[in-house]
Amino acid sequence: MRKLDSQLTRSIQDWLETPEETRDIVAGATMLLQLNRNRALFNSIIRRPRKFQTKLVYELRKYLNMRLDDVAVADAVRIEKEVLPSVAETLASVPAVSSDDEHPEPVVARGKRPDHDSLPPEIRELWESNGPHYRQIRLLFNELKAMSDAQPCDRYERVKILGELDAEYRRNLKMYDGFVFPQHPAPPVVDADDADASGDDSVKLRLNAARKSLSKYKKILLESSEDDRRAEAAAKVQDAVDVIYALGFGVSPETVASLSQLGISFPVSGEPHA
Repeated sequence: MRKLDSQLTRSIQDWLETPEETRDIVAGATMLLQLNRNRALFNSIIRRPRKFQTKLVYELRKYLNMRLDDVAVADAVRIEKEVLPSVAETLASVPAVSSDDEHPEPVVARGKRPDHDSLPPEIRELWESNGPHYRQIRLLFNELKAMSDAQPCDRYERVKILGELDAEYRRNLKMYDGFVFPQHPAPPVVDADDADASGDDSVKLRLNAARKSLSKYKKILLESSEDDRRAEAAAKVQDAVDVIYALGFGVSPETVASLSQLGISFPVSGEPHA
């Protein structure tokens, strides 16, 4: 990356921070000429400073923003060539949103995990926040397409923001796709017939009842197409799970996995309830 003249950067900054009524227009126009080599604009500013002062301020501030990022015009061109293909690839994917103004019909987003609803809130948020990110990316990308005739320094700020949004969008997807549930020690899985080891008949009776209820209503939850029956079955299954864990026992990892996807909650740590 080309090294920029830090003294010129400081001079531009000082000029812009000077009160408007005391700015040296010739000095400002001369600095702009060093940056863009536009002799015609320089002459226009010198001849009619009042008319072109707003233009001069805009142009110097635009270049200053780039220089504070340590970016020369050639670097802005290179950055744009790196960012736009990546963004085009992102936009070629199915939007990570259910609907929006340009997609009024519901869209099933490619890549959404089947266990999405059972993921921790902060992991679900990675996916859900990508909906607004996607819309911002698409908007900026279209704005840049409409600015195809503009100079790289005029496009730079949008390209910079676009690159940051695209990187965050991709980072969110990578973290979301790569999330793995912590491997906690599984609570003991004890069959009802083995509950005699507790030496407590009341525990055995409650455990047997909870396991029978779990087996009965799990089947309804999995197979019923009626919303009311499924809601009632889910409540019964949750009650049964809570009782089993409260008694110090557990269920198999396979059962945990299948029921978690249906909205049933289990102790986060994998340990029985106190």
